[in-house]
This record gives sequence, C-alpha cells and structure tokens, in this order.
Amino acid sequence: MSFSVTYRSCSPETREAVKRFLKDWSEGQLTFTVQTSGSTGKPKSIELKREQLEVSAKRTLRYFDLQPGDTALLGISPLTIGGKMMIVRALLGDLKLIVTEPSSNLLAQLEPNETIAFAPLVPLQLKILVEQFPEQLQQLQTILLGGAPLSSEMEQRVSELHSRVFMGFGMTETVSHIALRKIGSPVYEALEGVSFETSNDALVVTDRLLDIHQLQTNDSVRLLNDHQFEWLGRTDFVINSGGVKIHPEQVEQVISTVLKDPFFIASQPDITFGEQCIIVVDATVKPIDLKQLQLLCAEKLGKYAIPKKLLSLPMIYATGGKINRKATLAQLDEK
Repeated sequence: MSFSVTYRSCSPETREAVKRFLKDWSEGQLTFTVQTSGSTGKPKSIELKREQLEVSAKRTLRYFDLQPGDTALLGISPLTIGGKMMIVRALLGDLKLIVTEPSSNLLAQLEPNETIAFAPLVPLQLKILVEQFPEQLQQLQTILLGGAPLSSEMEQRVSELHSRVFMGFGMTETVSHIALRKIGSPVYEALEGVSFETSNDALVVTDRLLDIHQLQTNDSVRLLNDHQFEWLGRTDFVINSGGVKIHPEQVEQVISTVLKDPFFIASQPDITFGEQCIIVVDATVKPIDLKQLQLLCAEKLGKYAIPKKLLSLPMIYATGGKINRKATLAQLDEK
C-alpha cells in the first residue's frame, strides 16, 4: 500500500481537519456532511453517502490515469467537497498526498525538482502561479480547477504554458465534478455514466453511477448533445433588460481583458427596461474609466450588455476564493 500523508506548513486546524476525515473514513462512516460554498445563496449542509464518494473518486482516478505511488497535492481547504474528495482519491488510489495550507503560492511548499501528478486548485491560486512562477508550473503535471471561471486572458496564458489544465463542472450535490473541459476549449464533456438535458435553458444532470436522476441546476448552457455543453452562466444571475437576457459571466469575460482588479456584473431595477446592467468593482482599486468599458461591451456584445453604472463596494468572498455576489451587494442595503 502506497498511501501516505505528508503535512507541510499546515495550521493546526488544517492538519486536524484532514486527520478527522481520515479517522471517520477508517472507522467505516457511511455518510458525510458537506457545506456548500454559499457563493450563490445561503450556505447549506448536504449529506453524501460513502459509496458516492468512492464512485466519484474512482472515476477521477480512471479519467486522469492516476497510479498507485503517484504524488497528489491538497492545497485547498479540506472542509470543502473538493478537499474531501482529494483525500478519498488518495486513499482509494494509493497516492502519496502532500497537504499544504491553502495559500496563493503552493509551489513554495514543494522541493525544486518535486513532481506532483495531480493537483486541484482554485483559479486564484493558478493565477498567482502563472503570473509569478510560470517556469515552475510544470511541477504540477495535471491541474484540476474549480470554484470560479477564469478570465479569457488567463485562459489564453494558461493554455500556452501548460497542456494539462482542466476546468471541472459540478457542485456539492454531484460529489465534485461530473464534467470536464480542457482549458482552451469551451466544451464540457460528461464523465462516465453522466448525461445531460435542459429545462428552460438550464442544465439537468443524470448520473447513473452516483444514482442522481434529473438534478435541476441553475446553470444556463448551450447543449450540444447529451454528453457535451457550453456553459453560459448562472440562471439566477441572468439580467432581463427590456426582454433581452444578459448573462453577467459573458460580460465579465469581455471586461476582464482590460480590467484586472476584482469586479463582477450585476443588475439594478430600471423604470424603463425592468433591469439595468451594472458593474461592481472592489472598493480598494483605483478609479476606473466606465466609458472605456461601455465602448468595449458595445463592440463585443451589443448595446444591451453595456453596464449603465459603476458601484464601488468591499468584496466579500466565499470559501475557495469566489466572490460572494449576493453578500457583496447586500452591503448596499446596510448603507
């Protein structure tokens, strides 16, 4: 048996969380409670079956051809579904697991010539590595991203630097990812046993291996067939301006080519059009030229997608580094 755990620069809390999960698993615990991130709504607890975690882990091990003795990195929170699943993959795949404190510079915890076969990261961690340590990125042979989308510029940079970076699609209810796309391609492909359909343009997931049947999501997609789709955005974020549906994530992709500071697209009530598109930027950033962003959006997406107003607010983040849009906007009601 090759499974082992090495802790590097871990806080007592991170070390204890991993040890507690390993103890529960070794004692044969049959169900595990996982908290959702709360980035799109109120956080809630979801109970997952042990056999679901096992099936999901084995499917990932097969997909990425991970072999006993390979080294994997846990550099995200072990309290999230992504962190827990990395522990299960290491257990079932007889991997050597290196646990580090979740941070922006994971490579600082690795030896100069140490190779990691598999590493789940959040986009912020990858962004730091690309911008500050691009020559060391190859130490991570396969990278799995989750938690938030990448900007179009970052996608381009990543695809030029590394050939095995994948974006996962999934949620706590689906026991982490059930579809993957390679960075550089817009198409998500279903994993073994998974099929897709849509209802009112929102994705519906069936996973026969996990015993999930027609799970309704809040993800708006362009369905290509029952195993492939292109992600457009969240249905609960869609802005209806004068009958025209605007996906904030698409506007964000365009704006992110020129705006590098934290921001997101949201809406406010409008007496004429029902809703108007606005841009919310981090309160700590320097003044932004709204006119430039409006011209860019008009050129790329048309006049309806133009942000009509700019708001400056302190950003609130959910677990994993994703901006909590609802919590950030709620600060307006407190003023």
